[in-house]
Amino acid sequence: MSQYDPLHDVNPGPHRPYPHSYWLQQTASAQFPPTVTDLPATADIVVIGAGFTGLNAALELAETYQQQVVVVEANQLGWGCSMRNAGFAMPGTGRLGYAAWEKRCGIDVAKGIQAEYQRAFERLERHIAACPEHAQVQRGGYLKIAHRAKAVPELRQQFDALQRYEPSTTWLDRSAIQARVNSPQAHAAIHFPQSFGINPVLLTTSVARQAVQAGVKVVEHAPVIQWQTDADGTHCLHTPRGDIRARKVIIASNGYTPNHLHPSIHGRTLPVLSSVVVTRPLTATELAATHLNSRELVMDTRTLKYYFRLLPDQRLLFGGRGAIRGKDANNPRYTRDLMQALSATFPQLHSLAAEKPDYSWSGWVSVALDDYPRIYSPAPGIFTSMGYCGSGVTFTQLAGQRVAQLAMGAELPALPFYQSALPKFPFAGLRRAGQWLFYQANVNR
Repeated sequence: MSQYDPLHDVNPGPHRPYPHSYWLQQTASAQFPPTVTDLPATADIVVIGAGFTGLNAALELAETYQQQVVVVEANQLGWGCSMRNAGFAMPGTGRLGYAAWEKRCGIDVAKGIQAEYQRAFERLERHIAACPEHAQVQRGGYLKIAHRAKAVPELRQQFDALQRYEPSTTWLDRSAIQARVNSPQAHAAIHFPQSFGINPVLLTTSVARQAVQAGVKVVEHAPVIQWQTDADGTHCLHTPRGDIRARKVIIASNGYTPNHLHPSIHGRTLPVLSSVVVTRPLTATELAATHLNSRELVMDTRTLKYYFRLLPDQRLLFGGRGAIRGKDANNPRYTRDLMQALSATFPQLHSLAAEKPDYSWSGWVSVALDDYPRIYSPAPGIFTSMGYCGSGVTFTQLAGQRVAQLAMGAELPALPFYQSALPKFPFAGLRRAGQWLFYQANVNR
């Protein structure tokens, strides 16, 4: 079965199965909240998408504003990237660091963005505390590693700039990083101590349970197949479960948003596949050879990045770019490519890399033209948050709250995320061709 493709398929569902991911297969303890099968005829606000953003938005609307909220999900709870990601909780979103923000907008805005990231962590900690297993959190920080010697000077410049915003970060020279990640592709690193790993299935279900307890109704297998807006501004959404009417709609489907869901957001993001493999458990000998710390997240400095983490049961999760088109997502070559990249990263695991991984899957992330997300109203009564560029695990917890506040007329912080619309891609129909050219130009960088 080919993977859903937002640029070609009418909608993501219904009744598409969850991926055969490590998270879903190894998380038997996940407590999914009850959903409803009958779609209400009306709601104060309808939220499209039951992932991190949508569930946080629904929770805020019900809990703080006492709204009657219905979440319509095309498939099952968290079916999109919320349950497919690698569980990297980090301070940031999009692709711009503090130095880039300072250059664009000044130090006060950059400081404001840093404070916003801390609010996102605070909300994430709330959801972890509400989870009986604390989302299997692995605290130990994040390592950003220079994958080649030429990348070290630029990484050092990033570290120096970080000291104004994240003074707790530390610099690791080659000998220090080799003691923690024994790889020919580890030449230096920045350690971010606040970051940590989580189980995204447990995080999703934690937020969902809180939302349902607050009175939110979640309707699964209800993709929006037609959208009409009446003269009085009421939105009518047609789904296989029936029709629902509301004065306000929040679009929270991010990378899984169909290309023509609503004309106000058409052509404003590029859905990009990220793929993940999870190996069998590493042996004691393999662990000793790699020097891996089971609590740390790792990502390199490539333009097309690789990322990895050791899971609680000693399996190695390894991820990177996937296919360009959904119909190619399940082609075995992309799994082989990741296993070859794993072998290049850890030559001492060459026999492991020759094996078929125990799990492999992929998911769509939403890339913005100018590299950062927006929370805004693209049309009357419509609100959205999208464009996290694959860095949304932490920020989506706050972004959902912020888009709910926007829908209720609250004033958001004077930060770039909240002050403009997502820019439209020029020649939007050629986005995939541009992506292919970008991949070709950066494959070895």
